[in-house]
Amino acid sequence: MSNIVFKNKLKLILSIIFSAIIVISCGESGATDPVETEISKGITMAFKTTGGDETEYLITQENIMEGEISAVGQGIELTGWRFFHKVGNTLFASGYSEDNQCAAYVKDQNGNIVKKGEFIFENSLEMFGNSDDNQTMLAMEIPRAGFANRRLYFVDVNTALVSKIVGTRIFESQEDSLVAWPTALQVRGDKLFIPFHKLDAKGWFTTPSPDSAFIAVYSYPDVGAVPEKIISDPRTSNIGVNGAATGLIQTENGDLYSFSCGASMAGFSPASSKPSGILRIKAGSADFDPNYFFNVESITGGKIFWFDYLGNNKALARILTDDNGGLWTAFGRTVFNQKLVILDLVNQTATDVANIPLHAKRYTSTPLLVEDGKVYVSVETAGDAYVYQIDIESASAVRGAKINGKTIKGFFRM
Repeated sequence: MSNIVFKNKLKLILSIIFSAIIVISCGESGATDPVETEISKGITMAFKTTGGDETEYLITQENIMEGEISAVGQGIELTGWRFFHKVGNTLFASGYSEDNQCAAYVKDQNGNIVKKGEFIFENSLEMFGNSDDNQTMLAMEIPRAGFANRRLYFVDVNTALVSKIVGTRIFESQEDSLVAWPTALQVRGDKLFIPFHKLDAKGWFTTPSPDSAFIAVYSYPDVGAVPEKIISDPRTSNIGVNGAATGLIQTENGDLYSFSCGASMAGFSPASSKPSGILRIKAGSADFDPNYFFNVESITGGKIFWFDYLGNNKALARILTDDNGGLWTAFGRTVFNQKLVILDLVNQTATDVANIPLHAKRYTSTPLLVEDGKVYVSVETAGDAYVYQIDIESASAVRGAKINGKTIKGFFRM
C-alpha cells in the first residue's frame, strides 16, 4: 500500500471518528437542551368555565400574569366536575358523582399534556394524599350515608394503577348515629394521620359533635382496618372543611399542623362554640402538643376556611371575616367576605396579603404551586375572576391575567 493511499484512509478513519464524537456529544448535551426548555415552559391549570355545565379543562399557558386565560381553542376537555391532586410530575384528575374514573396526566417529551393511565372506582374519591417519596397516591372513597367502609386506594404513580385497597371505618358510633368524614390523608414516616369530622350517619351533613378536634392515627404503609388510636383536643373544633385536602400539613422538620374552622358558612351545623385555630403534632410524636394552640380567630377576627403550606414554617390561609352568610355559603359565589393571610406557624402571627379584594371561593382542594418565593391563586369577586401572584416575603399580591371562566381550581408545574 502506498503512503498516499494509507494517509488518505487514515484521514477518512479520523474524520469518521471525529464526526461520531460530535454526534455523541450533541446527543448527550446540546440535543436535550431544547426539549428540557420546551417541557419547562408554561403553567398547567385546572380551568372551570361558566355556563350551565361548567365544563373543566386542563390548559397550559406560559404567561399567566398578563392578558386573559380562556379554554377557547386549547386544552384538554374533562368529563364533569373533578378533583385534582398532583404527585411528583403526575397530575391526577378524579371524577365526581356519576363519573367513576381517575385519570393521570403528564407532560411528554414535546411538552404536551398527555394521559398516561386511568383507573375506576365505586364511590367518589373525595380525599387525597401521597407517600413521602411521591411514589404512591392515596385516595379515599367517602360514602355519604350509612356505616360503610371508607375505602383507601393505593395508586402507583408510575403506572397510574391501583396496587391495593384497604377498607376502614376510621370512626363510627351506631348508638349516636355518627360516622367520620376525613379531611386529609397525611403520611409522615411510618404513620398515616387522618383528621375527620363527626357527621350524622343519615347523610344530612350535620355536625352533632363540633367542639373537639379528632385525628385517627394508622400505621403506614401497612394500614389496618382500624386506627392504632384516635386523638382529640377540646381547644378547637373538628379539623378541616369539606372538599379541601389540606386539613393537616407538614413542615420541613416533620411537625404537623391542623386547622379548624367550625363556621356555619363552612358547613358546620350546628356551628362550633370553640375558636378557630391551629393545633400541632410535633415531629416524632403522634399526639397533639399541649403547649401549642394558635388562636387564629383572636388574631384575625375571623375563621380559617382553608390553608396550605408555603415553606419555612409559613402557610397561606383563607379567612372568613364573618360567619353571617348562612349555612354552606362559603362554597358559593354570593357572599364575598374572604381574605388571604400569611400565617407564621411558629411565631403565631398573621399578616393580611395586600392588594387582594374580599372575595368568594368555591374550592381549594389542590396543593399550592410555590416557586421562587411566589404563589399563585385564583380570586373571584362579584364581577370577575383574576390570577394573583403573591410574594410570600412581603405578603403582597400583583393582579395577573383575567380568567374568562368561573375559576382556576389549581395551578401546576408539570
